[in-house]
Amino acid sequence: MSRIIEDRLRDAMAARAWTVRDDGPPPPLPGPRRPLWGRWTLPLAVAVATVAVVAGIGVTLRGGESGRPPVLAPAIAPAPPFYVAAVVTSSTVETKNATHTSSTRGPLGVYDSRTGERTAWLPALAHSQVAGLGDGRTFFMAGREREGAPLRFYRITLTSDGEIGERVALSLPADLRTETLDVLAASPDGRKLAYSVSRPGTDRMREVRVADVVTGEVRRWRTAKSGSIYRMAWVGGARTLVFSWQDNDRPFGQEAMLLDTSVAGRDLLSAKPVDGDTTFFAARPGGSSFVTQEGGRNVRAPSLVEFSVTTGRRVRAWVPQEWFKPVAFDASGRVLLGIVRGGAPARLDGQRVTRIKTPELPQGQDVSLETTW
Repeated sequence: MSRIIEDRLRDAMAARAWTVRDDGPPPPLPGPRRPLWGRWTLPLAVAVATVAVVAGIGVTLRGGESGRPPVLAPAIAPAPPFYVAAVVTSSTVETKNATHTSSTRGPLGVYDSRTGERTAWLPALAHSQVAGLGDGRTFFMAGREREGAPLRFYRITLTSDGEIGERVALSLPADLRTETLDVLAASPDGRKLAYSVSRPGTDRMREVRVADVVTGEVRRWRTAKSGSIYRMAWVGGARTLVFSWQDNDRPFGQEAMLLDTSVAGRDLLSAKPVDGDTTFFAARPGGSSFVTQEGGRNVRAPSLVEFSVTTGRRVRAWVPQEWFKPVAFDASGRVLLGIVRGGAPARLDGQRVTRIKTPELPQGQDVSLETTW
């Protein structure tokens, strides 16, 4: 084996010599001479390198079998071209008996993912919520034109420059005048909107509505149990809705629930609970799974866990390079989008976190971005 390698090297050097012309530039000068360790130096190095490659392949295979994805370079698939965000400013007031934190959300703007520059403002609506399809061009918005006015829903389409190209009012029931719209989620095909509603002054009525934006039909699920809904997303098309439920009797930790909106029933908490505590999650469009964050803000790098919609059980788990809150997948289902510490938007490829360009935020304040794709 060693003689074959030496013969191939000798032939290669001879071929290289023929490429140096007499009238051309001289070949590069050789580097500092290294001590010769014997005729077995090169064959031994090749053998060691071969063993290292084989061992590396073995390690990679074992890592894949364990469910931990390898550290990947940024994927070829780009992030959505635009995102919607609002600057949220938080302030803390300490009194003798307690500490109170309040947040103020600024207007909703459209931002370019490549430059971080704002390209447009969304309509200024009171108590507004926004949801996207993950394509960076299509968004749904709900809000009131003024205080006391009924809640209205709109579909907003952006131009290739990120400006408002179309704003269409949806023909949905305008029967919500005093209720608060907490969360809004759009199905991947844009056909259905899910939103949670609560009555001001009470925490004992939670209602989830699913509206067909084409027919105007609305279905309702309710519970009189005391609790809150913090997030919703569609899984596997426009049939199953996953939402986070926090029972007031269990104030620490949220529970993900799977609601099959195709079956009969009106009890919100008849939804199937997911195995384990969850905080934030992103559902894969057209798929049968969703990704959640476990561990919360007090953990340096909490785990991400993928759950099956069919069984409600874990499929795999892994730890990103840094704290990462999953928010959504892009429309293709290949790019996982989310938020890192400080509120900056980012994408996750395997374990690698890549930040997305943002506008300059005010310094010296507790500010973050509330981002939607």
